[in-house]
Amino acid sequence: MLERLSKRIALWLINSGLLKETDCELCTYAINYLLLIILPTIVFTIYCVITHNIWIGLIEIFSFLLIRKYSGGFHCQSSSVCLILSSVLLIAVAWLSSVIQPSLPMLVILIICDFELILKGPVISIRHSVSEAEKDYYHRCLCIILFILNSLFLFLWFHGMNHLANCLAIVIIICSISHIVCSIGKNKGLYY
Repeated sequence: MLERLSKRIALWLINSGLLKETDCELCTYAINYLLLIILPTIVFTIYCVITHNIWIGLIEIFSFLLIRKYSGGFHCQSSSVCLILSSVLLIAVAWLSSVIQPSLPMLVILIICDFELILKGPVISIRHSVSEAEKDYYHRCLCIILFILNSLFLFLWFHGMNHLANCLAIVIIICSISHIVCSIGKNKGLYY
């Protein structure tokens, strides 16, 4: 579904004279990628506005995008499934952060997930060619991001901003789960 929409937009841009016909495949890929970022963000923003959780939305989107960018992780085979799963996941994290209270077990799970992300990250699809220098750079960025987000989690937790602290913790845990999914079953051969 999303692939067809991306192709239609690319063809429209070519027919309008904005792109060359030789750029059709690249343009389709770029539009598909852009829609995969924009559409879940719009759905999630609407949810945050309706539930009056703008701060949660901002923290969640930025922390999730940062960690996911530098840690890698599981990718759906279909962009339509990715779109739906991303939207549901973003809303679920925001809802969970309002239901769960920060606790010692959550802190222990967070620490385990931090170590998993640091030790295994970045997890990259074998379809993408990445040099060792790029992998090292992404790993260093991931470690810095996790240090900052964990420090922010502790600050928010100690200052009674549990809703915001939960959001950060759950995002880190979800990103770690995405890593773990890469190493089980049929996915083992698709990531390194």
